[in-house]
Amino acid sequence: VPTTLNSVSTDRQRWKQLSVPEEYAQNSIALGDAYLDLGCQPSFTCAPYLLPDPPQAGQDICWGESNAVVYANSVLGARTEKYADYLDICAAIVGKTI
Repeated sequence: VPTTLNSVSTDRQRWKQLSVPEEYAQNSIALGDAYLDLGCQPSFTCAPYLLPDPPQAGQDICWGESNAVVYANSVLGARTEKYADYLDICAAIVGKTI
């Protein structure tokens, strides 16, 4: 199941320049890395519809980001509910939308 990632709470490359505390940055990076280890695409965006190969009309998807849900349903013609945090990654793990 193709799985994109929403933004994480820390800029993965510039956290030092942005004066993000190291412990906070490392925890955020570790979370992102765990998703990458599961096979997620390294997209890190709240606008997955802008990535190459967006969902097609009529395709069932499982997105949780509010703006992405509206765009998918109204512009792309794909179908998704507004899924709660972590329910979307559960759908990716089991390979089914809910």
